[in-house]
Amino acid sequence: MNRSIVVIGAGHAGLCVVEALQRRGLECTVVDHADRLGDVWRARYDGLHLNTERDASLVPGTTIPDDVGRWPTGDEWADHIESAADQLGVEPIRATVRTVERAEQGDHWVVTLEGAAPIIARTVVVATGRNRVPESPVWTGVDTTSIHVMHAAEYRDPGPFIGRRVLVVGAGNSGTEIAHLLRAADVDVTLSMRTRPVWAKRELFGSNLTEFARLGRRLPGWMVDLSGRLMQPLLFGRMKPFGLGPPQRRLSRVAEASGATLDSGFVDDVKAGRIAVVAAVDWIDGRQCVLTDGTRVEVDVVIAGVGYTPALHDFLPPDVVVDGWPVVKESPFEQAPGLFTAGLNPAKLTAFHPDFIAEADEIAAAIHVR
Repeated sequence: MNRSIVVIGAGHAGLCVVEALQRRGLECTVVDHADRLGDVWRARYDGLHLNTERDASLVPGTTIPDDVGRWPTGDEWADHIESAADQLGVEPIRATVRTVERAEQGDHWVVTLEGAAPIIARTVVVATGRNRVPESPVWTGVDTTSIHVMHAAEYRDPGPFIGRRVLVVGAGNSGTEIAHLLRAADVDVTLSMRTRPVWAKRELFGSNLTEFARLGRRLPGWMVDLSGRLMQPLLFGRMKPFGLGPPQRRLSRVAEASGATLDSGFVDDVKAGRIAVVAAVDWIDGRQCVLTDGTRVEVDVVIAGVGYTPALHDFLPPDVVVDGWPVVKESPFEQAPGLFTAGLNPAKLTAFHPDFIAEADEIAAAIHVR
């Protein structure tokens, strides 16, 4: 099967690329393995909300129902992805990509699919998602402990944890929100924090975080870092006595720090003594987690918010991948002639969804002139 342009992945980033291509009069073939588009969001935990404002995050050229709030739930965002694909006329090939390899002759790529004929394309855009594969905890003792150790990606709702002692590992958005949701259900929960983040809220002083972040991108790094430190006492009051401040992250180094942690009620839980904050997990000894400060915490369950990887090495040539991520990190993110990545690029202060839109336009413009 010969195609000029193939987009792998029909999530937000992939659909933004499709729209940007269509706007330039370019058609493409889309491949996605999901039974239903948006399922990656439907599989997330109950209570999840988008961290970027709705109208700044929509797939361009598409709409969302008026009754969807400013911060859509995971299910609402999943429905938007499915609806956006319909609005753009996208009918993906439903298949898992096994490999993307250079053709033996010419400047084309061969996309090998599981259970379907391979596709030969001049241009391939990989938009398979930053969170494609959960990273497994690597603590010594994790393979022999009787503690139930699970990734945050496996968490759905508090029900199975009622009456059990839970240690949530990680002070990012998922870890703190899961801890808050567990505590709201009266679960005994402790949070393990390695590095104190910059804390923020979705809405600040009558505006929203997405707009503040856009402004921040025009400021020098020192001013962004200062604002991050000053913002915390303004929004949350005293933080240091509760082990939550000052931040050990630099907000200007967002690509390394993954941005601020948006509070969903966790800070109040800690201040009220409902959630204890402890040091990072060093290793696991039987039914105890041994922390980096030498203390031990006996728990029944560990929910590890230790991150994800796009795991591009699973199907892309090794020379365009490092540690599972794309090698080229500058726009238009062309990893090799005719091979682009979308939504897999370094984080920026405005967070992912608005950035996906801008990156898709840059990628489509580069393809248009090829």
